[in-house]
Amino acid sequence: MTMVVTELSIAAPAAAAAGLGGAAAGLVAVRCARRCFGVAAYPLPVVASCIAVAAIFALRLGHSAYLAPLLALAWAGVLISAIDLRTHLIPTRLLRACACAAVPLVCAAALADGGIAGLGRASVTAGLGSALGWATMRIVWRAARGGLGYGDVRLGAYLGLHLGLGGLAAVWTGLLAGFAIAAAVGGIGVVALGHSPDHRFALGPSLVAGALATAWWTVPSGLAA
Repeated sequence: MTMVVTELSIAAPAAAAAGLGGAAAGLVAVRCARRCFGVAAYPLPVVASCIAVAAIFALRLGHSAYLAPLLALAWAGVLISAIDLRTHLIPTRLLRACACAAVPLVCAAALADGGIAGLGRASVTAGLGSALGWATMRIVWRAARGGLGYGDVRLGAYLGLHLGLGGLAAVWTGLLAGFAIAAAVGGIGVVALGHSPDHRFALGPSLVAGALATAWWTVPSGLAA
């Protein structure tokens, strides 16, 4: 009990600070969606989502050096989801910007956490994870025969970059979780909303949700290895 209280006392300030950062990130995301991509994202859900994911990851990781890249993943995921929900498109330049921000954050965290050896290990696992995420989603894209946008393939590469830090199995786990969430959402749409079975909906938010859930569950233990 004492250990739990101690851990919470350490993680709570980080969660509070991350929550404030999440509010700022949410406002920036709404503005970015409108100014950069012409998408009017709903401010309340975006800001609330950024605050929630920030607090959740901060409570999980505390003061870990890897909190910064995972917060970047979470906040980028909220922005990607908001745009995909409104347009059914994931802009390539958005994913490029997210990746360009992620690489130095991951490298800095790895260097701070494990020195040169940690940087080398993280570089390899992140690179392999990104390649695996891209390859897996490309296979699905080819099999879907037009039922999947290529933005989802690029999204798989971006998510794999982060999930690879927890091991290559985490990449597949995250993608499978995303497809499971998408299947559940599709089922609810058919049963509760009367959508036809071939109704198309944005896959990106489900992939992001699966990746975030997997990162929360597996990445911290992988980084500690």
